[in-house]
Amino acid sequence: MDVNTIQTAISTLGFPIVCVLFLGWFIWKIWMSQQDQNKEREDKLYEYLGKAQAVNEQLTNTNSEFVEVLHSYKSDLDTIKNDVTEIKQNMKG
Repeated sequence: MDVNTIQTAISTLGFPIVCVLFLGWFIWKIWMSQQDQNKEREDKLYEYLGKAQAVNEQLTNTNSEFVEVLHSYKSDLDTIKNDVTEIKQNMKG
């Protein structure tokens, strides 16, 4: 827009109407800019959440495997405990 167009609009419509139209256009531009920024932020957030969910699934699987190992260790320790008790009883008797 050049100065002549603005002067013509002001003289034709009046200064208050031109100001209102300009402010309306300005607010619309800001609104659209905010919507674009929000969309970009949401897309990044969804991408991050997807990655976090994948890592969480891997951690869950690893923890499950670790629990299985701990159960086998517990079983082995119980066997060793029973063997030590049996050896102890054989040495006494």
